[in-house]
Amino acid sequence: MVNETFFLEENFSLVKAYYSSMSTFWHPVCPSSFLLDKPLGIQLLGRRLVLARLNGKVSCFDDLCRHLGAALSGGKIEKKSFLRCPYHGWLYNEEGRCIEIPSRRSLPIPLDARVRSYLTQESMGMIWVSLESNPRYPIPRFEEFENNDFHQLDEGKWKESHWRASPQRIVLGQLDDTHFAWVHPSTIGHPDIVEAPSHQVIKENGFILSTFTVCQRTKAPSSGFSRAETAKKEDTNTVHYKIAAGINWIQLQKANDKGEAWVLLQLISPLSYHESRVFWRIARNFDKLSERDPIYEKIQIQIMEEDRRVIESQRPWLLPPMSSSLSMYLRPSDLPLIEYHKWMEEEKIPPL
Repeated sequence: MVNETFFLEENFSLVKAYYSSMSTFWHPVCPSSFLLDKPLGIQLLGRRLVLARLNGKVSCFDDLCRHLGAALSGGKIEKKSFLRCPYHGWLYNEEGRCIEIPSRRSLPIPLDARVRSYLTQESMGMIWVSLESNPRYPIPRFEEFENNDFHQLDEGKWKESHWRASPQRIVLGQLDDTHFAWVHPSTIGHPDIVEAPSHQVIKENGFILSTFTVCQRTKAPSSGFSRAETAKKEDTNTVHYKIAAGINWIQLQKANDKGEAWVLLQLISPLSYHESRVFWRIARNFDKLSERDPIYEKIQIQIMEEDRRVIESQRPWLLPPMSSSLSMYLRPSDLPLIEYHKWMEEEKIPPL
């Protein structure tokens, strides 16, 4: 067995390699509604960045003025087109080029008076950023959240939580279907249902897809569906799972035999190698009254907190090589985790 200390994330070269590999993807950074008429400082893969709406579009720069490194996120937007540094007033356009230096207006502006800019896109009310010019995969589409047959929790507003874990650890936690009885005994788990279901796992372009069927408690609305209110504590319901998992996102769909479906979408923004912001939304094609939303939100928060406590305890922070045996996967129960971990190594995350 390889010595675990070799893979500790305190190893600067490993963290640097992880950041380098992850920088080649689109990352969700904040809901569009968060960015109004002021610049907004964010963190992504250990970098301080600033977002600003300039000329009607989102611009993203390193959050430091080219002059003396002051945070541009503390500045202001002028004429809806320019970002002014709060320290000496340097003015930047949407490309990150300085167009005014107040202390020397009569002199030419140096060509290298500019800050590095990054690609941005908005999709589903979320701002995405790529730190490299050619992201490996396009921003994913999530059809259920564009389907009018599905009612979205709280009118589709993004919820969020903070996790001390990497996106890969969080995604693996959602792909894992044998922890329900142990981590969620009072919600979706059942103490007598501990055997692994039969999985089917396939790899698509930019994600893997896992499908399986299990029995779960009907106490949670997302398990019992329309029967949740009248179900007894010991009742169970057959649930068909379909889970699509990307580098930094996961969409989990539960459906029953009556065609009722419930969908959870989580977009994971890696602040650093061991911290993430998780943005999430829920949609359902049954029980569509808005006044019922608090029930679904409350139980989902409880389930996520149950997951978070365990996932944040996992070490090492980053996924170790499968060849190291630091993670002792067992077939057939861990098949979705094995396939996802293998895919991460194919994508060189982290490069080993």
